[in-house]
Amino acid sequence: MNYSIFDHDSELTIGYCSEIVGLSGKIYEDEDHLYHKIQCKQFVFCNEFKEYIVRKKQSMNRSVDVCILDNDKNPIGSYTFLIYDEIYYHKIGFPEDLLDIQFKGSLESFVNHTEIEIWNKWRISPPVHINEWAVLDVPGRRAWLKAVKNHNLTTREWNRDSEKENFFLDGTYVTDYSSFFCAMGEAINGPGGYFGFDLPSLNDCLCGGFGTTGPFTLTWKNYGVAQKYLDKHSWRKQVNYRRRFINKLVYEPEFYFEERANRPLIEALVETLEYTGVKIVSD
Repeated sequence: MNYSIFDHDSELTIGYCSEIVGLSGKIYEDEDHLYHKIQCKQFVFCNEFKEYIVRKKQSMNRSVDVCILDNDKNPIGSYTFLIYDEIYYHKIGFPEDLLDIQFKGSLESFVNHTEIEIWNKWRISPPVHINEWAVLDVPGRRAWLKAVKNHNLTTREWNRDSEKENFFLDGTYVTDYSSFFCAMGEAINGPGGYFGFDLPSLNDCLCGGFGTTGPFTLTWKNYGVAQKYLDKHSWRKQVNYRRRFINKLVYEPEFYFEERANRPLIEALVETLEYTGVKIVSD
């Protein structure tokens, strides 16, 4: 099985399935109600969850995580999904065999084909070299960064900061918004590492708990590449992408910060780093 469904309330695994269709975020409408729809292929319920539902007499209306599993059946990433369906399995009975099961609800994030391809590689092994993302185009790098954020927040405990005072950022391929954060994450936490996915989260990471905290020295190789490409236009492209993403949600997030993109992106990144005491050495 490649996926599991994890229940937030009971902290139990609801079940496992071989494939999930519908994570791309297509919006459906039924009597003026908007929703997403996922289909779990060859789904099987876990006995412990079935016993919980029978005991609590609850419906399937609940918040869950759709978990990506590695080849050892460990979660390596997850996507939150709020199930709308009021299905009472303690009344109608749980299916005994593998089946395709469908749920209506709302996704907090979406998965495109490139991201699925990345997850399928990471089921075998996470990245072992830096810059594995460099061969991807801009949408592919966005997908990589989403997977990096998801994977690291799912699998790591962010409670210790490195005592290192010097880090090395390979800026050879930093030619767009996402690629900076791919490179920055690997500079701090190694291949596939996470250290923010936008300016607010970068600032949050610099406060500690994500591998290191300022002040530290960041030696930035090929700094001139970022100076050339991380301009106001590249920042504006990312803002527009975020707007399109928000438009695919059933409900707009309660807290949504839109970056202004009113100057070269490189200036905002350097300012954010230096504000917390990071010394940048261009190489």
